[in-house]
This record gives sequence, structure tokens and C-alpha cells, in this order.
Amino acid sequence: MENEQDQQQQQQQEMEQEQVDIELSSLQGQERIEYINTLIADSYNIAIAKKLEEFLDIQINENIYLFQANSTLLKLYQFNPTHLNKDSIAKMLAKALMNFPCNDFLFLSYMIPSIIQKEEPLLKLFILNNFLETCKFKEAWTHINSHSFFSEIPGFIDNIRNFISGVLSITYQNISITMLGELLNLSDRTQLVDYIQSQQPTWKISDSTVSLQSDNSKQKKADTFTFDQLSRILPTFIK
Repeated sequence: MENEQDQQQQQQQEMEQEQVDIELSSLQGQERIEYINTLIADSYNIAIAKKLEEFLDIQINENIYLFQANSTLLKLYQFNPTHLNKDSIAKMLAKALMNFPCNDFLFLSYMIPSIIQKEEPLLKLFILNNFLETCKFKEAWTHINSHSFFSEIPGFIDNIRNFISGVLSITYQNISITMLGELLNLSDRTQLVDYIQSQQPTWKISDSTVSLQSDNSKQKKADTFTFDQLSRILPTFIK
């Protein structure tokens, strides 16, 4: 009876190892997602950590996102601290910031020891998160531009810019084109106009101002933009 149980256990372990040994490069699209979902179902198995780290790199390079895979990897680091990889944590935090205003970053931060949060490469991400949460968008761009890490992640700049645009749109009606360029890190007027035309077609440029409300908008917003207004409105926006 014991031998039979041992054989069954060995067969189970072999099957699990076969699952882990599958090459991610051989999978594409939905098939790859289904494979990752199968892996993370065994969320306490440290053997899947390397595969999840590999998939995290794929998320970065292909600009896709699977929060469940990243949170599972971080949980594995929690229970197996000798396997902790700060570079991988930085990558998953960057992907979480790209998904603002969802609270993925906040959720992940609860699983990261505070002492590690104060170390690079994580520190730069927590600083940026604070700037975005407190609507200090000029400071956020200064911070982003001073670290090549952010520009090396495909789609990162665009996602942050779109998030800021969303916050601005729900905050006020009109803003000077100069200030808008500063808040979106698009000081060149041509670049700003191209962005508005391609990403924010409901915005209307008129001389030196931009109207952020469509003609059929029924909501009345304040004409004057302040950071205090953004600070009050953002907590509601991210719920």
C-alpha cells in the first residue's frame, strides 16, 4: 500500500515538473495565458517562480499584463525570502503603475517589507507612486525623466500620460496649453497637438487654451485648475 502511494506521489511530482518544464517561447497568446493560470493554481510551489519571472519579462517586452501572475510571484517571495528578486519586484511594480488608477500597486506594496521598499530599484517606484497619488505631476515627470528605468519599459510613458489625462479631464473644463504641456510632459506644441488628436479627440484647442469637456458634457466643472482640486478628486477617481 505504501509503495502504491509512493508511486502515485512520484507520478504527481513528475507531472508537476513536466508542467514547469514547458518552454514559454513555444506558447502564444491565450494558450500561454492558460498555461500561466495553470501554474499559479499551485501558488505555494516555489518551483514555478522562475517561470513566472520569465513571464514577467514577457509582459514587459510585449506590453501585456497579468496581475494574478505577478501577485503570485510576490507571494512566493514572501514565503521563500531566499528566492526574492528585487529586479523582478521592480518590474511588477512598474506594470502596476501602468495600470493606474487600479489599486494593483497598493495591493502589491502590502506584500513588500518596508525596509526593501526603501532600497533601489524599488525606491524610485514608490517615490513615483507617491507623486501620482498626490497629483504632483510635474514632479512625477521630473522623476521619470531622471531614471532610464522607466523609459526602457515599453508603453510606460504613454500609460502614465493617459492616466494623468484622465485625471485632468474629470477635474476641470479649461486649461492653458502651456500648463497642459507641462503636466503631460509634452512641452513641444506639435507633440501636444498630435497627442490630443490621436489620444484625446474630445479635447478642443482654441488659441492658448484647451477645453477638456465635450460639447454634450452635462457636468459643470471649475474653470480654474489647482493641484488641491486634483488631490480631493483623485481618491474618488481610484475607487
